[in-house]
Amino acid sequence: MLDNKCVGMVLRQLREKKGMTQEQLSGLATLDRTHYSKIERGLRCPTIDTVFKIAFALDMKPHELIKILEDAVPFSYP
Repeated sequence: MLDNKCVGMVLRQLREKKGMTQEQLSGLATLDRTHYSKIERGLRCPTIDTVFKIAFALDMKPHELIKILEDAVPFSYP
């Protein structure tokens, strides 16, 4: 399982590095701001569709974002 808090932390760092607010990123990604906020706070895990939307909003390819998450987020399989 993915550590949702780590996923959120990585996404927040990437967003802040781009100098974007949650409102700006969620607008570009066509996501509700409160939904995106919950992802950053680790309360929700993004679907693959949402990961693609966030990647494009961050001006990166989805595989680049997934690679960053893969390297930074602990994963355990039951």
